[in-house]
Amino acid sequence: MRLTRLIVRDVRNLQAIDWHPADGLNVLVGPNGGGKSSLLEAIHLAAVGRSFRTRDTDAMIRQGCKGLSVGAWFRHEGGQLHHVRLQRQAGATRIFLDQRPLRSASELARNVPVLALSQDGLARFRSSRGERRAVLDWGLFHVEPGFHSAWSRYYQSLAQRNAALRARQVDAPWLGLLAQAGEALTVARLDYVARLQQQVEDTVHRLGLGFSITITLQRGWRDGEPLTEYWASSRDRDRAVGYTMGGPHRANLVARVDGRFGFDVLSAGQAKLVYLVVRLAQLEQLLACFPQAEPIVFFDDLAAELDERHLQAVLRLLSDHRLQRFVTSPTRAGGLGVSGAVFHVEHGAVTPVSF
Repeated sequence: MRLTRLIVRDVRNLQAIDWHPADGLNVLVGPNGGGKSSLLEAIHLAAVGRSFRTRDTDAMIRQGCKGLSVGAWFRHEGGQLHHVRLQRQAGATRIFLDQRPLRSASELARNVPVLALSQDGLARFRSSRGERRAVLDWGLFHVEPGFHSAWSRYYQSLAQRNAALRARQVDAPWLGLLAQAGEALTVARLDYVARLQQQVEDTVHRLGLGFSITITLQRGWRDGEPLTEYWASSRDRDRAVGYTMGGPHRANLVARVDGRFGFDVLSAGQAKLVYLVVRLAQLEQLLACFPQAEPIVFFDDLAAELDERHLQAVLRLLSDHRLQRFVTSPTRAGGLGVSGAVFHVEHGAVTPVSF
């Protein structure tokens, strides 16, 4: 999938943009606050239906405006062109694919896989099990066709059980479906992490890192205990707090470096490398499962906290695939843009840079 044209209206400081990016590497340079990350957000809105920086789409509306809109044209490898239009106004989002209204953003996300990497994402990945779980589920969403259905059933049933707990009603009617979906979710996650570990090891080798990375899954409840029994034994505790404290919704993706646990033992550069390795391994896994897939890759401020050697190693790894890539940087650090198109972004305007 290639983004061939992007029209943006009133997204953060982007008032009116009509941009034609390159098929391969696009490097966005310019001062902080100039609109580089906002341009990536606009692409993400068109591809996924939301920002990669915030869940609050209204916060993205340019100050003084009543709404925002994004139009994007995506071209498949076979030449087919698809048009996506997203509008946000009065607290409601409307999405159209080839003039057809979509019922949910998940229809859009499956059509255009986007791997979005950012400093904000790194910070959340280091500190939040919720973000690590979301990263894990992103990979499963794109490689396991039935995963989203099990995920949806689980969280819908979880909401029903939590409502019953708060109302001090019987929760038994929800436990069967909740446990069934939860077990399916967990089996899929465990299998995915085991397969992803192989890609992690290969990515560590290709980047020439001087340390090993091991990923494992913490299921979110006591090992070896069926979910129905676990929830039955913790019912009084859950009822006291008003929600289900343990289960697959508390799962955690754990990354260890040289066998050491926790990001707190890593430098900022090492932590970023771990984050990049996990996400790039997911990209490799997606392409291994679906060679015809054409994901779009974002790197918001890629060069930050990476030395020249590792920056070039990441760029070389990505160049192995014919992917459309978007990289932001205050300057053309580390040879960024040598083999791609460079655009200067400032005051909400996008200008091609010639050499």
